[in-house]
Amino acid sequence: MPDGDCAPIFLVRHGRVHNPHRVAYGFLPRMGLAPDGRIAVAATARFLRERGPVALFTSPLLRAVQTARIIHDHLPGVPVHRSWLLRESELARVWQGTPIHERPDRFPAEYRLFMEAPSQVTAGETLAAQAERMCRLLQRAARRYPRGPLLAVSHRDPILALRLTVEGQSLDGLHTTPCEPASVTELRRCAGRLHFVAYHEPWSG
Repeated sequence: MPDGDCAPIFLVRHGRVHNPHRVAYGFLPRMGLAPDGRIAVAATARFLRERGPVALFTSPLLRAVQTARIIHDHLPGVPVHRSWLLRESELARVWQGTPIHERPDRFPAEYRLFMEAPSQVTAGETLAAQAERMCRLLQRAARRYPRGPLLAVSHRDPILALRLTVEGQSLDGLHTTPCEPASVTELRRCAGRLHFVAYHEPWSG
């Protein structure tokens, strides 16, 4: 339950995707969860059930929707909302369909910048823009459900962009900050401000 004027927010990264051809899946259709991804999400759902969420928001991409469905199976009666604000990074659209091992050769400038200084990437969408739209979604959700707690299923880069921004850290920490599939990044909204609380991997414990 919320503590005073503070309400928890749980950002869930979708589960591991079935991707036998090892392509950058971005916004491609039919990229659903792998069997072990579903198992990990079920563990995450049990973890979240104990937190008493009042609403669930999700990216409309299939892997996120399937993650949200598994979580919702453990949260009967909790309303579910889809929002494009929780979508994957638009950079992922740039190289979607490309075999992952070929990205450095096909997109040398973009890939090198993404790996070395992701805060400076402008192709597709900046990390700052991702953090802004994630924050916008949470503001809208908080107005609709002011007592919280809230859940939001999204993707690695948007979640990390928001977390690093909330913590006042450099967005270049994208590749050194944990956000595994089916993980939970816990924030708290107090008096209109977001604060980082903890990072959880419920399947690992």
